[in-house]
Amino acid sequence: MRILLTRTRIGTEPPSYSFRVYVPFTEISLERQALISMHSDYGMGAGLLARLPDVIAPMSHLGSAPGLDKHNLGKRIDGVADRLGAILLGQVFPEMAEQPVQFRLSVPAAPANARLFATIDNLSGRYEPLSRALENLTAEGLGFHRESDR
Repeated sequence: MRILLTRTRIGTEPPSYSFRVYVPFTEISLERQALISMHSDYGMGAGLLARLPDVIAPMSHLGSAPGLDKHNLGKRIDGVADRLGAILLGQVFPEMAEQPVQFRLSVPAAPANARLFATIDNLSGRYEPLSRALENLTAEGLGFHRESDR
């Protein structure tokens, strides 16, 4: 499965950045694509992209009706996706090593915007096994390999 890892400057003083992991829609099933509510390229110019929580979530969660149960499971899925994102982003962006994924991270060194494609094992619908193995997850264990730098 291909993934896109990004670092985008969103503030000037102090320099702050948004770090994100996306999965191209071409990497996920048509059934999953239909259940993802946000269809966007998130300004990356790489075609439609899915957020990591939408990729790892069980199909039953994506298709369930709004409510407290869906909200509570969604928060847990987001937590696993944030940890997974931190592991993957830390492999390509040194400033993210051992950081939880935050909306905005201050980086005094002010690096340039960057995006990098990589491949990993298929994560579609893998929330349950990922949540059970969260403490022992590594990029290598997820089959992480860089494709190219941009």
